[in-house]
Amino acid sequence: MSKIPVIHIYFDSPLWGKSRLGAKALVHDAILAAWLKVPKKPKGTLPEISVTLTDDASIRILNKDHRGKDKPTNVLSFPDWDAIDDIPLDIGLVPVGDIIVAFETIKREAIEQNKALRSHFSHMIVHGFLHLLGYDHIEDRDAKIMEALEVKTLKTLDIDNPYL
Repeated sequence: MSKIPVIHIYFDSPLWGKSRLGAKALVHDAILAAWLKVPKKPKGTLPEISVTLTDDASIRILNKDHRGKDKPTNVLSFPDWDAIDDIPLDIGLVPVGDIIVAFETIKREAIEQNKALRSHFSHMIVHGFLHLLGYDHIEDRDAKIMEALEVKTLKTLDIDNPYL
């Protein structure tokens, strides 16, 4: 069995290709880096992830339908499991969920936050992937755990702490 997650990437908007961002490689690098930093990984199991790179119009519909918020957002995650402990052990490849990222929103946020688009995009992929594994930031304690894992992961990708 391979030791790296299986990632399916779908380009749902031409904006990603036009950007020349190199999104495919960035997605793979970010998810692998996060997977390597995740503590207590399910033994004998590897995650299978679907990543859809879309636009604001499409993510707005998903955000309204699934979260009741009628506006675009940067990233949405749709986990197949409630927590990493729920993921079955010793069965090889296991689907863990879907990540959807909106181009215009992450580009706008990168500009507003004075961050490189590549860095912000990688952060959103790491963030979305951790959600698929059950990490959350609703409660302060959980947010600190998730953010610390994001910062450690991003450091391995030579990306500065996005929370400073």
